[in-house]
Amino acid sequence: MSSVPSMPELATRTPRKRKAVETPLSPPSTRRKRTGAAPIPNPPLVPFPTPSSRHRAKGNDLEDPEVTPKASASASFVSAKPRAKLPDHLQTLLTLHHAFNIAISLHLATQPPVLPPHSADATSVRLPNLTNLLTLKGAVERGSGRRFGQTELARLAWLYAWDGESLPKEDKDDEDDNPFLDKPKVNPSEPVSGLSYLITATRTLDPTGRKVHTLGIGLELDIEAGETRQLLMGGAEGGFGNKGQGGGLRVVGRWNAGAELREDIVRSRLEKWVMLHGGELEIVEDSHLPTPSTRDSGRSAIPPIPLLPLPKLASANLGAALFAASPSTAESGPSTPKPPAFASELSDPFEMPMPKAPMTPKGSIEARRQALRDRIRAKSASAKAAKTPFANSIRASMETLSRAQQQEELQRRSTLSRLEPIAESVWMMFSGPSSGPLTLSPGGGLSPARRRKAIPLSEAVERIVKSARSPLSAAEAEISLRMLADLCPFFVTVKLVGKHDWIEMPNVQVPSSPGSGLSATAAEVATSVLGSPTRSPRTPRALAGPASPGRVQVGGLRAVRERIRRELGE
Repeated sequence: MSSVPSMPELATRTPRKRKAVETPLSPPSTRRKRTGAAPIPNPPLVPFPTPSSRHRAKGNDLEDPEVTPKASASASFVSAKPRAKLPDHLQTLLTLHHAFNIAISLHLATQPPVLPPHSADATSVRLPNLTNLLTLKGAVERGSGRRFGQTELARLAWLYAWDGESLPKEDKDDEDDNPFLDKPKVNPSEPVSGLSYLITATRTLDPTGRKVHTLGIGLELDIEAGETRQLLMGGAEGGFGNKGQGGGLRVVGRWNAGAELREDIVRSRLEKWVMLHGGELEIVEDSHLPTPSTRDSGRSAIPPIPLLPLPKLASANLGAALFAASPSTAESGPSTPKPPAFASELSDPFEMPMPKAPMTPKGSIEARRQALRDRIRAKSASAKAAKTPFANSIRASMETLSRAQQQEELQRRSTLSRLEPIAESVWMMFSGPSSGPLTLSPGGGLSPARRRKAIPLSEAVERIVKSARSPLSAAEAEISLRMLADLCPFFVTVKLVGKHDWIEMPNVQVPSSPGSGLSATAAEVATSVLGSPTRSPRTPRALAGPASPGRVQVGGLRAVRERIRRELGE
């Protein structure tokens, strides 16, 4: 009876080996698999072919130069054609041209232009006033490190318009010319063009917002026949519309691509200018690490590039145009002698004139300090001269007094200076209605118009202290009131009633305005009010204004002010 093997025995039993099949194309498998041999790849693997001897010899020939060191990558940037060294003023013009071209390219990139309408067979198109000199000046100066103005632009314009072959002929009057024929007049505002650049006269806004006249910078682009197309308002091609010409980006891109060619043309013209004036060009080999060269301090024998007359700018105001000389007066008038032409040509236009003597700038700190000291000195001298002789005499009299007397005099003058506002306060106290603890009436049964108003001195002092503009003590207020009563008894008096001091204003009728004076004394008022009942109220005396002679009489605030000022010596 056969025994059935258990599960652990089946797991540990080694399987039977199968017969291996030999496959010549398949590599021997290093890993034992249960599925048998590895599958044959499709297509079958082919060993890498051995190179022929001819290829091997050719490869050996290519590997021989590797013994020498390879050329550096920067050698590709070295120009094969050596360049000539230009004089300093001509090299400056070349640098300005390079920065000028880059500034225009940046402007075109930020503000792409639109081609104006033109005919289908046109070969060139003008784009005037794309930008202006004021806008490009800062960018060109930062890019070149040189100043850039109308003078430098005129030299570049002359260089652009020059043919680069021969020197321009000077305009001289020939003997064969007919003197009776007028010469053709040149329009001063005619645009100047050359080397695809266009210079015109335009008007723009300066940084302050004012309208100024300046030179406009534009381009004169070459186009091919049929390169551009005219667009309608809706964007369709053909016909006439007001949307401009399409395909302008291609023309502008071609102009940007010709920057190096234009720079080579400018350099060749500068070199030709040197050769035409008898100069010799020194060939300088470019190097990756240039050594510092010594700059020649002497002036160059090569004259600078002439100035091309740029378009004439309009006058900034009407007055300049009115007083401008006409051509007839300019020709007939006496002309000042001009320096010879060769002297101006040999001068270096980029050389800054050095001052012969050290000068202090107008806006220096030392000059401003000195001017301030002079103004202070003049002001103090004028203040001394403005003082009155009376004040000088008072100062002289005080110098003769003793120290104690000087203190008393100063205290008295200080009290006098406070009397005017105190007098106004007293006036306001007596200007109100007749109310208070006591009213003095001489008859006892008289009407309120006959009553005499009196205020206790302590109450008046308290009111003055509260209404004072500057801090004032009660003792100082009482001293000021008593001095006011001593100086101006017609205005206020101090009386002793029942062991108490009272202040009283002698007048009974008080105007409503504190600036006006008192009309009359108590007796005159009683006579005018009680003794003449038939008097008309519309008399000239009653109709007089506050400052009229009929209302201003002795005894008011005006008299008090005059008395105080007289005591102060003013």
